[in-house]
Amino acid sequence: QEHQVKLLKYAEELLIEDKRSSVRKACEIPINFASQNQIFTDQIKDISKSGLFIETTNPLFVGERVIMSFNMNGYDRPFKIRGEIVHANRLGVGVEYREISPYIADMIGALVDRI
Repeated sequence: QEHQVKLLKYAEELLIEDKRSSVRKACEIPINFASQNQIFTDQIKDISKSGLFIETTNPLFVGERVIMSFNMNGYDRPFKIRGEIVHANRLGVGVEYREISPYIADMIGALVDRI
């Protein structure tokens, strides 16, 4: 059963990988995010210049808007970013950044390049 779960995860990653516009880097970053008047705390499992993947078991759906906040080593303040869920599966949700300032986009780009 564990082998089947790994194979399913790998297959899902292959399907999603073709749709990505930028390279994602694996990470484990705590994140707080809010959607529909609920606040959640989970983990970012990968991040890119255009979005991130949050490992979560919370019931979230494609098209939902979220407000995210997470801290990064080397930065004094947490990143606060709006996003939209663009895919969801049993492992979590993929979020694309929305309404991101050029300054925050540059900081995330530098962060991704460092990982």
